[in-house]
Amino acid sequence: MKIKFLFIFLTLIVFSSCKKENKQSEIESTWSGFLVVVEQKDKNGFRNFSGDTIRCYLCLENTEHEQKVLEFLRKNDSAWYDKLYDEKIFIPINKFIEEDFDLIFTDEFVDILKRNETIFSQHEMDTTDVYEVLVTTTETSLTHEGGQHTFQFKKIDETYKLTEISTVP
Repeated sequence: MKIKFLFIFLTLIVFSSCKKENKQSEIESTWSGFLVVVEQKDKNGFRNFSGDTIRCYLCLENTEHEQKVLEFLRKNDSAWYDKLYDEKIFIPINKFIEEDFDLIFTDEFVDILKRNETIFSQHEMDTTDVYEVLVTTTETSLTHEGGQHTFQFKKIDETYKLTEISTVP
């Protein structure tokens, strides 16, 4: 009986390990394809790698005009914070491609994404399989604590899709 229990236990561990390795391989493959698409500035390909919206705070203030709009909102709307994080931060994919893609995925930034260490962190969110891909984009120095960009990929219809771009800190 103990041998049977031990066998079942070891089988579950091996199965769980294999499943995790397959997910890791899948997200690494997705990330590699994603990097090719952004390097080639293939906006249709980018659309295929993305969800319907991308949660992107950077997209709300990456031009001078957008910065002024945010500042006006902060000064004149008591519900600005809720509006920002409940509504405005979710950028429809077509708007992202038209207004933000070229501002974010510059040649220099893509080179950093390709060159620097990449960390894959998997977790579940509302029963959806999610990976965070973290890339150090600003190295630590005496004058800067350093920083990372994170790219969130959610499993949508059996495929990992980009759903968020953010920074840490």
